[in-house]
Amino acid sequence: MMQGEPVGKCALEEAYTQERTRLFSLAACDTPQGEYHNPVFGEGKPSATIMLIGEAPGAEETKLGHPFVGKAGKQLDALFCKFGVMREDAFITNVVKYRPVVRSEKSTRNRTPQPAEVKASLPLLKIEILHLSPKLILTLGNTPLKAVFALAGQKPPVIGVAHGKQHSIVIEGETFTLIPLYHPASGIYNRTLVEVMEQDAAFVGSVVQPLKA
Repeated sequence: MMQGEPVGKCALEEAYTQERTRLFSLAACDTPQGEYHNPVFGEGKPSATIMLIGEAPGAEETKLGHPFVGKAGKQLDALFCKFGVMREDAFITNVVKYRPVVRSEKSTRNRTPQPAEVKASLPLLKIEILHLSPKLILTLGNTPLKAVFALAGQKPPVIGVAHGKQHSIVIEGETFTLIPLYHPASGIYNRTLVEVMEQDAAFVGSVVQPLKA
């Protein structure tokens, strides 16, 4: 693909097919570290002006095959209400398209993707961004913030400093507006972040409304 060349729908579908094949090959490992057989790809309006990027699907997302459903979905829907837009008006995806897990005899639990897993997922994320060419990218948490800045060839800022502010990044010659946000679940584990997250959501709403006009 040439620099600045738009990515068509067929190219995106082909990229998802190739990623599915790659993940299925990982599932053949003796000790698989992810639920590779049930990837969760991005979904939303092809004409969406807003793109949200999370870290990776969890158990419920993997089970249902959709990003940000279950408890995570309720948290995201609450964010959309604060933005003043409908969930259906956005394109939602994750950096890593499968559930990274830690397995034991008694349980299987989520884990943060390793740097190598994120790096392997970057080509597909770049295709999604260039395909959608959104007017606004919202990253939810540290992993997607680092991933998007990696695609831009820039050192990522610390989310505690970068959250709730507009950043300009360039990917393959195309300039995008990015607003980093804390993950929607952050307020559950750290109640001191709730007010900050609400302020960030209000700021996103002020940026989003002119885009809807």
